[in-house]
Amino acid sequence: MKPFLIKIVKILGLIAVTIWVNYFGPKFLISPFYLGVLAACFFSKDEPFWLVFFLVISDGFLGFFNNYEAVLSAIPGLPPVEVGHFYIVLTFIKVLKKKPEEKPFYSSVLGALLVYMIFLVVEGYVVGVSPEMNVQFRIIKFILPLLLLYTIPRLINTEEQFRQVMILFIPFAFLALAAQIFTISTGLAPSQMMGLYQELWFTATLKTSKTYRGFYSTGMVLISFFSALYFIARDTKDFKKVLLYGVVAADFLSAFLSATRGWVLCFTFSTFFFLVFVLKLSARRLGVIALTVAVALLSLMSVPVVKKQFTSAFARILTLEALAGGDVTAGGTLERLDDRSPRVVHKWLESPLTGWGFSDEFFHYADFHVGNQNILMHSGIIGAALLFLFMVFFHLKLTQRSLALPHGHGYKNALLVFPIFFMGWFIIHSTSGQQFQYYDTPGGAIITGFYLSIGAFTFRKSFQENA
Repeated sequence: MKPFLIKIVKILGLIAVTIWVNYFGPKFLISPFYLGVLAACFFSKDEPFWLVFFLVISDGFLGFFNNYEAVLSAIPGLPPVEVGHFYIVLTFIKVLKKKPEEKPFYSSVLGALLVYMIFLVVEGYVVGVSPEMNVQFRIIKFILPLLLLYTIPRLINTEEQFRQVMILFIPFAFLALAAQIFTISTGLAPSQMMGLYQELWFTATLKTSKTYRGFYSTGMVLISFFSALYFIARDTKDFKKVLLYGVVAADFLSAFLSATRGWVLCFTFSTFFFLVFVLKLSARRLGVIALTVAVALLSLMSVPVVKKQFTSAFARILTLEALAGGDVTAGGTLERLDDRSPRVVHKWLESPLTGWGFSDEFFHYADFHVGNQNILMHSGIIGAALLFLFMVFFHLKLTQRSLALPHGHGYKNALLVFPIFFMGWFIIHSTSGQQFQYYDTPGGAIITGFYLSIGAFTFRKSFQENA
C-alpha cells in the first residue's frame, strides 16, 4: 500500500476508534483514551497527522464531535475542557523545545494584536466581569487557541508537511459532501443513523417545508478548498489536478446544499477569480469547466430529494436580489441587518473607541452572526483597525511579492491564491458567521494558524528558489 494511503487509513481508523470510545464505549474509557492520544501526539513528530486529527474532532465529523462533546474534565467543579485545548498546550510545549527558527514576516504586526488582546482582557476586568470560576475559565478558553497562530507556523513549515496535510484533507472534503447527500436523501445524519441522536434541528427541517440548512465539517470544507487552490497554483507533480479540482467541487457542493448564502458567494467568488487571474484560463476553457459543472449538477439532481434541496437552496440564494433592492430582511430570510446588527451596534456606540473587552457586557451582547459589528463591540474602533491592518499587511506583502516575481516562477501563482481566497473568506465573516477576532475556538485557530503558516512559508521560499 502506498504511504499516503496508509496515512489516510491510519487517521480514518483513529477517528473511528475515537467515535466508538467517545459515544458508544464504556464511559470510564474516555479520559484514559484521550490522555493516551495526547501522549502519542506529544511524542510524535508527525505534526500534519495530529493537526488534521484535532481539526476533525474540533470541527465536527458526520454529525459527531459537536460542541463540547470531545472533552476532558480537567478541574473538578469546572466545565469539561475540549480536547482541542490540550492539543494547543502541547504544541506550545513542543515549540519551546525546538531551536529558534526564522520568524514569519508578519510577526511584529501579530505582536501588536497580542498586546491589544491583553489590553482587552484588562479592560474586561475594569469594566466588570463576574468573579465566578466558570467565567474566568471561559476567558482563558477563549484566548488560549490564539497560541496556535504562534505554534503552527513553527511546527509545520516545510512543503512536504503541507503536502501531507493536503493528503489528509482530501477524504474529509469528500466525506463532508457524502454526508450532505446522505442526510438529504435519508432525512437522517450519519450519527442519527448509528443511533446516537433521536432528533437534530437541521434534519427536522427535512420533514417540513423549510429549507434544509445542515452543513458538515465547515472548517474542513473551508481550509481544504483553500489548500486545493494553493496546490493547483503550485502546479507540482505532488497531486493529480483532477483530484484537486474534485476537492474544490466537493467543497462547493457541500456549501451549496447547505443553502448558506455567504459560503456560496465565497466559493463562487474565489473560484471564478482563481480561474481568471491565477490560472488565466481562456473563455473556451472556462466554458468547458462550466459545462462539466452543469453535467455534474444535473447528475446529482437525478435524485429527487437532492433535486428538491437544490431548488430550495437556489431559491434561498436568490433572496439576495431582494436585499440588493432594499429589503434588509432578504424576503424575510435574513434577520442580521434588521435585528441582530442594531442590537450589537447600539451596544458598541456606548464605548466606540475600545469596545467592551472581555467583560460581562461583551459576553451578554456578543453575536457571532454579525462578525464586523461584533469586532467593533468587543474591541472598538482601535481593535478593529489593528485587525484590519494585519489582514491588509499580510495579503499586501504576498501580492506585492507575487507581482515582483518573473513569469513561470514556482511560487508566483501560489502567492496570488491568498488574497483571492481571503476576499471570499471575508464574505463568510461578514454575512454568515464571524471568522476573525481576538479570541477563537480550537478548530478555528487551527485553520487560521495553518493559513498563516503556509503564507509565511510561501513568502520565504519565493526568495530562495525558482521552483
